[in-house]
Amino acid sequence: RSHNSSMKGFPIPLILAFTSSATRRASAFAPQPLALNNGGRKNTNKLLAAEKKDDVSNNILSSLQLPSPEAVKENILEGNVGERGESYVVAQFSLLFCIAIGQVGDVVTTILGPIFIIAGLILVYKSAADLKDNLSPWPVATDPKAGRGSLINEGIYSYIRHPMYAGLLLGMTGLSILTDSITRLLLTFALYLVLDAKSDFE
Repeated sequence: RSHNSSMKGFPIPLILAFTSSATRRASAFAPQPLALNNGGRKNTNKLLAAEKKDDVSNNILSSLQLPSPEAVKENILEGNVGERGESYVVAQFSLLFCIAIGQVGDVVTTILGPIFIIAGLILVYKSAADLKDNLSPWPVATDPKAGRGSLINEGIYSYIRHPMYAGLLLGMTGLSILTDSITRLLLTFALYLVLDAKSDFE
């Protein structure tokens, strides 16, 4: 006999009750998804908030960290002297110093004046030393064939075309500032015009 024919004797309500009971037993043993209670959710949120706070604190501290002295020293020493924009740095800190003490006139007279004079003397001396036997007050070469009056492209002349003129003007400007003399300053400007015309004649 077939299986269907053997079930004909059982009442239908009894079959339904048996099927429902078996289904409940199977679902009891099936894996259930984990669910967090309210306490677990709160703890998880607290951990996430603490980690986020630590990240923000670390970012703030790293942004406030100063560069190392070794790195700053290397940056200062790098580059070629005279090609790094030293004049801008000198002007920057000179103005900051004047602003800090609040007295511009005294600073310019007592500091910039002597600095210009010393720098001018150094330029004139170095120019004469690099010219050697070519040194002459005349704008026309005396005897280039004999090695006197020839064009010099070495030493300080490789950086400045007329360093001696620049030294004279710088020194006279410093003297004008040191003595607080408008007359000397005007005469220095006149000297600039003469040296400029002389350099063109050369």
